[in-house]
Amino acid sequence: MKRVILGALAVSLAVPAIPYGGMRVARNGIEGSWQTTCLPIGKNGRHGSITRLEIGHGRIIASSQVYAHSNCDTPTVRTDYRGAVTKVTPGAGGATDFDHKVEAITTTPDDPEVVTIYNARNPGSGCGFGGGWQLGVARPVEGRTCAPWTFPAIGTNLYERGWVSGDELRIGSFPMVWDNTTPDKRPKTSGLLIFRRVAK
Repeated sequence: MKRVILGALAVSLAVPAIPYGGMRVARNGIEGSWQTTCLPIGKNGRHGSITRLEIGHGRIIASSQVYAHSNCDTPTVRTDYRGAVTKVTPGAGGATDFDHKVEAITTTPDDPEVVTIYNARNPGSGCGFGGGWQLGVARPVEGRTCAPWTFPAIGTNLYERGWVSGDELRIGSFPMVWDNTTPDKRPKTSGLLIFRRVAK
């Protein structure tokens, strides 16, 4: 489970308290509230993850919650992201380029076993803090390596592209890739996660 929790930490990125209303809303472009379904992750898909995303009013807020089981029943660890959208450029074929600047990335352990693993002081465990994790207490992880990913530092510009088709949004990098820090690294193809528009 240790390996999955460490890897899931980075998959785990997310929107604090964006309610999932289940209703679809008629809007255009990337702005709005979005959410994935419960997705299986980890070895043999034994764990679950839900990512929520809010884009609008010059802000991007995201939250990935990892769960102990594939039915997303028991939360284990959550990673939250907050950024400032600095540029939005609509393109062809439902694609939109958008740039955002990192303002905060935090990780919160929601399960006592995760706290124990993060405080074990093993290499690659606990984002290099060397202990000090507490249940339900968020810690800043900007610029830190939370195996296997290294999160960007505060103030880093990220160059992203999203594709909207109806009530579905696919994003090229976010929240799986964090090294798109120059315009030439802007993704050219959509990522695997499918976000669905939800009521705010």
